[in-house]
Amino acid sequence: MTDADPTDVDWEDPERCPWCGAAVRDGGAGFIEHVEEHPDCAAAFETWRENIADDIGGEWTS
Repeated sequence: MTDADPTDVDWEDPERCPWCGAAVRDGGAGFIEHVEEHPDCAAAFETWRENIADDIGGEWTS
């Protein structure tokens, strides 16, 4: 897999990773399992979270 671009996100299908398109069990725990197993997607997810953190303020927890 190549490096995932955190700005190239497709959130249309909750059963697929928005960066690599791989099938995930679901959009919640299944997605977290996926990013824990795929470093490129994990890095893109963390960058995405950092980029949107100011948009949602204190509602986001780690």
